[in-house]
Amino acid sequence: MDNLTPCISLIFGLIAFLTVFTFFQAAGSSGRFGLLLLSWIALQSCVSASGFYHHTDSTFPRLLIMVVPPVILVTWLFLARSGKALLDRMDLHLLTVIHVVRAPTEVVMYWLFICRVVPAELTFQGGNLDIIAGMTAPAIYYFGVLREKIKWQMLVCWNVLGLGLTISIVFKFIFSAAFLSESLAVHQPNITLLQFPFVFLPGIIVPVIICSHLAAIRLLVKSSSVNPKSKTDHRHTIRQLMIKTLASHEKHQS
Repeated sequence: MDNLTPCISLIFGLIAFLTVFTFFQAAGSSGRFGLLLLSWIALQSCVSASGFYHHTDSTFPRLLIMVVPPVILVTWLFLARSGKALLDRMDLHLLTVIHVVRAPTEVVMYWLFICRVVPAELTFQGGNLDIIAGMTAPAIYYFGVLREKIKWQMLVCWNVLGLGLTISIVFKFIFSAAFLSESLAVHQPNITLLQFPFVFLPGIIVPVIICSHLAAIRLLVKSSSVNPKSKTDHRHTIRQLMIKTLASHEKHQS
């Protein structure tokens, strides 16, 4: 970490802030949800700054403390009634725009690789294609969500592919962790992403990106099942109005 410039930490901190703030806005600026996010950020900041994640000789994988709570939260959102209500209020526009942060994030990851503090497997040089989702997000948002020129099925496919890219990064992160790197022959152990502020990538940014994809897929599927019905109702209403108008006209003539 000594060969890292403060500029890298500052840029990554801004990326993490932008990601969390966008997701908070997409959730309708819910006070309770925002408090939960702030609490998790504060907890990860304190735990990572104390060097807790660096003790790899423990029998208990301390990395689980970083991974399990977000999994529980995402599960609650999609299973609990109040969680589903929050998902229904989410903004599809922001859930799509948020993926733009993945492009600068991958640039920072490559920067860290140049500094020899993260393995190549976590960068686009090592086969990490997550940057594609970040680069295509503006076009998907403009043509698919804003202009509605792309069918909802294609938007779902894009979210599914982006979700797959993120999940693959999660596995690469786990396999490159210090307690597994020796057995899996990883050239550079992944230690930097367990330190502040880079711990926000696995602890906050990745769970937010995964949740954004899942929430967007849910909104797209629900809207597709509602729109045809609404169009049918709209046509039925127009037909009824036409019948009433003709009946009134015939009555007036008679």
